[in-house]
Amino acid sequence: MSNVIKSTDYCDLLKQAIVQEGSDISAVEKIYVKAQGREEIRFTWYTEKEGKTRFQLRPLDLPEEELLELMKVGFEKEVFSPEFRNDLKRILAEFD
Repeated sequence: MSNVIKSTDYCDLLKQAIVQEGSDISAVEKIYVKAQGREEIRFTWYTEKEGKTRFQLRPLDLPEEELLELMKVGFEKEVFSPEFRNDLKRILAEFD
């Protein structure tokens, strides 16, 4: 397994890509979910206030342009596997 960035009772954070807009931080993360015994991708958001970053339990809502930027950073940070990238290319080619 990859190096663990952070560990909680729920999961290990393996890779993370973030885009910050003011105090809102959008993230795409590769996590290892301990109870399931598998790696998963999580889209989430954090808020930053007074130098502290807090995980938000609500869903991440983004306009398409910001979602594309977050995914681009996710590809750069290798959050997504090569197999996922190839499958995504194949799916997108079906809609050209």
